[in-house]
Amino acid sequence: MRIFTMAALAAATLPLAACLGGGGDSDGDLPENFEEIADLYEAAEAGELEEATEEMMSGTATLEGAIAFEDVGEDEDLEVIGDLTLSANFTTNEVTGSADSFEIYTDDDEVEATLSGSLEVDGDITGTTMTAELWGTLTDDEDHDISMIMDGTFYDADGDLVVAGDVEGTIDDEYHEGGFAAIEE
Repeated sequence: MRIFTMAALAAATLPLAACLGGGGDSDGDLPENFEEIADLYEAAEAGELEEATEEMMSGTATLEGAIAFEDVGEDEDLEVIGDLTLSANFTTNEVTGSADSFEIYTDDDEVEATLSGSLEVDGDITGTTMTAELWGTLTDDEDHDISMIMDGTFYDADGDLVVAGDVEGTIDDEYHEGGFAAIEE
């Protein structure tokens, strides 16, 4: 999957553009730790991370990161990226959270629109995996109903607790896929 690809390229080239006198903030308002999150997602997808240990998955943890939906829009050439905050309770085996601050990115790494609203996360933890419902409404010039499922795995990234995985479901009754990653803060 190419999740995070367009915006990661924008984030990586922004410092270079600034040095060269380029104007504008073409990468919009990406999550603060976006580059790290994109790298963690790719490492998880490539099988380069070990699953989290029982010791890492005890008590509660707050994880922050990003979530992205790909192939969005009339021509299926847009990517939607937002901030993700998860609260994992390993005692009750529940995960909750929210996603907000969404922006729509074009193939040219430009922000096409900002979406208001937030999505809710509610699900369960089983072993080192999580499954959660993601739902809500995001709005630009119209409302967009989101109903998706997040499937992820908890990993050990050099001693840091990370969760990364895929998301799939509907945006306005049309099927879409994406991915997410978050690291314990």
